[in-house]
Amino acid sequence: MRKLMGCYLIILVIGPFCSKAQENLKFDDNFNLWNIQKGQSATVFATKAYVRAQPSLKAAIVDSLSVGNVVTITSAPFKGNTLKNFYAPWYEISYSDGNSKKNGFIWLGLLALGKQTASDGSQYIYGFERFTKSINEQEQDHFSTVVKLLDAKGNFLAEHTFPFAYSEQTFSQSKLLPAMGLQNVKQIIRIEFLGEACGIPSEYNYMAWTGQRLVDLPSRYSVSDAGVFYYDEKILFPSEHGKNNQIIYKYIEEGEAIDDNAENPNFKIIKKSEEFLWNGTSFEKLPTAK
Repeated sequence: MRKLMGCYLIILVIGPFCSKAQENLKFDDNFNLWNIQKGQSATVFATKAYVRAQPSLKAAIVDSLSVGNVVTITSAPFKGNTLKNFYAPWYEISYSDGNSKKNGFIWLGLLALGKQTASDGSQYIYGFERFTKSINEQEQDHFSTVVKLLDAKGNFLAEHTFPFAYSEQTFSQSKLLPAMGLQNVKQIIRIEFLGEACGIPSEYNYMAWTGQRLVDLPSRYSVSDAGVFYYDEKILFPSEHGKNNQIIYKYIEEGEAIDDNAENPNFKIIKKSEEFLWNGTSFEKLPTAK
């Protein structure tokens, strides 16, 4: 558990937070999950991303870019617009078109949150397709988050969608992992949405590339409020636990402070575990032993 001093939580919640229902979600113009700065490069996420003459939906379209195209951010953010049910700013960009250099303006939501390039040149590009408002109390407002896999020549291979319930996380990052001992898996991508403040959760989403499909693997989650509670999940793949090569383990630890010692609190700790069976194409959670 990382201590975050001076943080207090009135209501204790263990496990995933439900995002507040809202019509649209708004990212701040200067601070958002993309964390893109002037001078940095970015990758187009949308299948077709329009480049405009000015930072406005009313401005003329001067060009279009395809998924995987790389652009350079050449400005600070401009006031944004709401598309796909979420608000994000505009940026001025430059990019190459053959032997010529072009520039224009692009809406941030058309750019990838991140990408990973494999040793064979294939690219895993991920971003937000849209923000979806829940239709009942059992669901959460969430982003439909998509991972797109392109080969070394930029040809589309596969894509996979998973939900991400934004809870004020501050940044996103990703990592490519090997098969981790799982049968019929070529590679695993881990996509992280991380929170660094009290009560802001960090989420880790795993997807396996089988050579034919991108498929979900068990995810993990952690959140804490120093001196009050913590909740932490860890995933162990077959190459890490060295046991059954079809089993993925999740270890869960919850701690709730049982005294008022802010500097060194005592915690009531509960530990449990879950097991998931990987059959080569998908996983299922196994019944918990009594």
